[in-house]
Amino acid sequence: MKLKLTLPSKPGFLHTLAGLDIIALILVFPLLGPSFAQQTGIEVTVHESPWRLSQMDNPIVVTLGVGSGNPIWVNKNLVPMENLEVEIKRVLDEEGGSAITTAVVRSDVAVASGVEKDVINRILQMGLNCGLAGRPVSAE
Repeated sequence: MKLKLTLPSKPGFLHTLAGLDIIALILVFPLLGPSFAQQTGIEVTVHESPWRLSQMDNPIVVTLGVGSGNPIWVNKNLVPMENLEVEIKRVLDEEGGSAITTAVVRSDVAVASGVEKDVINRILQMGLNCGLAGRPVSAE
């Protein structure tokens, strides 16, 4: 007695589902990767602060770094101090206009307080609210 093979000679659609899952995962990770990136130009160590700011809608982030000439980033763009107002106005025009009312300053601990005050005063003179970002006070 001869046994007959009952399986189809070509694999069906069911065998390709695992491959489709892998392809979907390969496509999803590169698409989601940029959403986890930080929104500022550089990493800074901010001051400790016991105060908490309320949630702000789409603030402009001004980052003060250490180095030659105290580098300043407005969102992700490196700008010199003399062009700070021009860059903030450009961001306001492109990203929200009058809907953006707040700027958050992230300042490294090594930045001189005079530079911080100058940047904050320039932001306030433009009519924006200004907050200085800090990290929570450690419980030591």
